[in-house]
Amino acid sequence: MRNKLLAGIFAILVFAALAGCRHDGGDPPPPPPPPPPVLDWSKVADYDSADGSRVLGKAAAELDGTNGRYQETVLGNFIMDGIAEYARYKSGEKIDFALHNGQNLKKSSLPEGDISNSDILALLGTDKLYVCTFTGKQVKDVIEGFVKSTTGGSWSANCAVLVSKEVSYTITPATPVTDPPQATKIKVNGIDIGDEEEYRIAVGDFIGNNSNANRFFPVLDTEKKTPYDPTTLAQAVAQYVLAKGTINPSDYPLGRYRGAVLPK
Repeated sequence: MRNKLLAGIFAILVFAALAGCRHDGGDPPPPPPPPPPVLDWSKVADYDSADGSRVLGKAAAELDGTNGRYQETVLGNFIMDGIAEYARYKSGEKIDFALHNGQNLKKSSLPEGDISNSDILALLGTDKLYVCTFTGKQVKDVIEGFVKSTTGGSWSANCAVLVSKEVSYTITPATPVTDPPQATKIKVNGIDIGDEEEYRIAVGDFIGNNSNANRFFPVLDTEKKTPYDPTTLAQAVAQYVLAKGTINPSDYPLGRYRGAVLPK
């Protein structure tokens, strides 16, 4: 009896030891996702905007921007994140987000393969980069103003406002459809934008350096805006590509704003 008891205890101990060395039978847990790519800004030290043939990086697949003046596109999202990230690097500040008017997009796509300096410079106009302090009410005025385009002038044709990944909003078709659409549910990092709260944002000089009180743009005091001459929005995005290396469309998914502005 004693031998049987000892044998039983020994068997239990062996089983426990083996169990401790054995997986529970399921698949091993997946490895954690890789961290987001680090932006290596040291690569921009010798950037020369005049060198159009220089290869800045590579597009892993086509970045589509079809009809980007009126609706969200992967290409537009890439541009806006590039502007925001470059502004953070250049200013050394906590930039809340970036805004740009969609009517200034010059091309409908960025093809797969090498990205040259001239490819990026062709995407945007000559707007210079500004970092500005806007109140939430001023940001809403800009987004709502572009979407509904209620003011006069050739620049007022309906277009959506491109935003970096921190911002979201909805374009609501008006009733009747002959009325202008509306921008609603404007949020920053998922929180309703605060009318009185101040935001530090990256914009082009069409918005950030406006001085015409008849437009829907806020007229900013000089101390609330910082130009980064001679850096243009295009040069900012080009240097972002240099710092990142590989541009993958999956990094710029749709969902920042819903709906579309109908072309006039």
